[in-house]
Amino acid sequence: MQWVGAVLLYGLSAFGLGFHFGIKPDYVMGVALGGIIFGVGIAISGYVPGTEWMALGEGRREAVYAVAGGLLGAASWTLLYQTSVGQWLVNTYNFGQIYLGGKVGTDLKIGFLISIGWLALMLGIAYFLPRYKGGKSCVYIGTHKNYQMPGPELAEHKEATETLIEGSAMPIGPDDKLAKNANQHWAPNNNLRWLLTFVGAIIGAVVVLEMFLHQIFGESTTYSWMVGYLWLPTYNYSKLVFSTIRWEPFSDIGTLLGAFIVSIFVSRRFQAFNRWVPKTWKKRFGDSEIKRALGVFGGSFMVLFGARMADGCASGHILSGDLQMAVSSIEFFVFVAISLLVAGWFIYSRKAGGN
Repeated sequence: MQWVGAVLLYGLSAFGLGFHFGIKPDYVMGVALGGIIFGVGIAISGYVPGTEWMALGEGRREAVYAVAGGLLGAASWTLLYQTSVGQWLVNTYNFGQIYLGGKVGTDLKIGFLISIGWLALMLGIAYFLPRYKGGKSCVYIGTHKNYQMPGPELAEHKEATETLIEGSAMPIGPDDKLAKNANQHWAPNNNLRWLLTFVGAIIGAVVVLEMFLHQIFGESTTYSWMVGYLWLPTYNYSKLVFSTIRWEPFSDIGTLLGAFIVSIFVSRRFQAFNRWVPKTWKKRFGDSEIKRALGVFGGSFMVLFGARMADGCASGHILSGDLQMAVSSIEFFVFVAISLLVAGWFIYSRKAGGN
């Protein structure tokens, strides 16, 4: 969706249509360290700022701990920003707002040409990067309707399905065709094989529309905004957030309500805040709900602390920023991906678990 949005954004801009570019400044040290902390936090908690609101809308009890940890993480960055350490992180090697075509404000026709190459690169990665161990990518499966999945991949499909509906307070019955399709949307059949591509393109187009309306898509700023108004209104970072925030709180509210409506009427995954511990966590750490709550709280603390340090999260950087080909967002994504994979392997691998 980022690459489709990039071509659309820079293509329309090159022909004179005005957009509000929300490229984040590339202050190398803060973005890199924030990305590392963010990635480790995802590995521990399983959440990013936006999905915390989704989980709350789906009635997941652990989402309460996630949001609480996120607010504390945002508050901690607000406090650190006030110090010399915080200022060093955001001012050291700060190259400002730059994208792959140079400084913001340069000839956007160059950006359009680069976006076409960006599109080709990302499609190539999506096509060849496997989704399942030893298997084919989702794009390959979606474009080869006669492809037959081997046994191990089918087993992973089944496990993914069971994980999605695990703990639901609304069991899916034989007549719930919409819920069944929603929970098995990755299945390579003729009716649904283009669904992910279509939805991704729509999301990219919506983000471009938001930029046309002078707002980038972001979720983590709301945490700092709430912290500022509730507890730290006089701090410099809170004042900075107050002066720049626009639609972000409404985005979070929409995310929460959208997840609630879909979990009730479409996917039927509403959990009604019942006791639930994810299967992957249970395999590694056991069935203790307290232990899971502490993990979610601590991981979410790191997610929001890292996001605010880097001035963006999965939405502001990886979705909106990478769509704009922002250098800071590409840097953030690289550090998030590496730290997430390393931390995830260390935390959840069989070797780490002693099995």
